[in-house]
Amino acid sequence: MRTRNVKPNAYGSFYKQDGDALPVVTGELVDFDIAGPSQNTRPDIASNRISIFKSGVYQITADVSVLLKDGQSVLFNINLCPNGTLPLIGSYFDATNMSTVTGITVQAYLNVGDQVGIYISDTFTPVGRPRYNRASLTVHLLDS
Repeated sequence: MRTRNVKPNAYGSFYKQDGDALPVVTGELVDFDIAGPSQNTRPDIASNRISIFKSGVYQITADVSVLLKDGQSVLFNINLCPNGTLPLIGSYFDATNMSTVTGITVQAYLNVGDQVGIYISDTFTPVGRPRYNRASLTVHLLDS
């Protein structure tokens, strides 16, 4: 019988479920309350980051349900740490003028020890403060 060469898998996920809407604060990470399944990663609720334990090319998907009033906007990115607060290339996504679900999927090479989270890059709020009530962040190893 032949044995297939199976690569170890790596994946992880975070979720913020409906509940209390949280304020969008520039310079903060999106807050999660549920760690999903994981292998060769560690979703850490306390830091709101997923730590990578296997280097390779990952598909990273981020989504946020934003509650906006007219004239408000929010800019997010998928943030890489501990190498500073570095946005991944092509990872900016935004919401403008209306409540919506916004997100992005990117591919990036991540190293052992890297951590990813959803960073609130900027807000424009002439009146009131935008809020968010749901969010998700997933990582999946495509190739090592």
